[in-house]
Amino acid sequence: MADIFNEIDEELRKDKAQEWWGRYGKFVIGACVVVVAAAGGYTWFEQQRTAELRELADRYGHALTQADAGETDPALAALQSLSQEADGEGIAMIASFQRAGILADQDRHAEAAEVYAAVAADDGVDPLYRGLAELKAILHRSVAGEDTAALLTEIEPLTLDGEPWRYSARMVAASLAMGAGDMEKAKAYLTQVSDDDGAPNSARTQAVEILQAIGS
Repeated sequence: MADIFNEIDEELRKDKAQEWWGRYGKFVIGACVVVVAAAGGYTWFEQQRTAELRELADRYGHALTQADAGETDPALAALQSLSQEADGEGIAMIASFQRAGILADQDRHAEAAEVYAAVAADDGVDPLYRGLAELKAILHRSVAGEDTAALLTEIEPLTLDGEPWRYSARMVAASLAMGAGDMEKAKAYLTQVSDDDGAPNSARTQAVEILQAIGS
């Protein structure tokens, strides 16, 4: 008798399974199709993204080759185009830094400062590099002849403890202070660097040499 009940239970389970599959099976198949399609779509997206990034990298490399060959204007144009078209990608920032560097090498410091300032103002760029761009913008604005006293005020936040570029900023600030004729402020910035065990050795050495030169 137990075997009969087992057979009946088995048949009931089969009937329920068939009924369930008849009612919901198409949705399961549909879900599987969606999952497979999504996986395929993701793979396609990654392949497309890889191809796009490779194309951007190739364009960047070509621009550098042009710059090395003395074809400055085409290189600058290519880097500017790349920084605009690759918006949101790290290579856009790199292209901007490279473009600003080329402009600075040509003594076009005001233009270089504008490029750096644009990077510093870009919320999509990592704060670390925005700070570096801001520092470089101030440096090249000073070389371009802007008022050093005003630039000293602008650079001060970058010199504070905890700021990632504080040592470089303090060296630039010392230079600005000397340019403004404020030797005491210059010495204060230089001393901050020379007395800081955490400062890079090159910066500390340079700070000590300048302090000795100006008669600290």
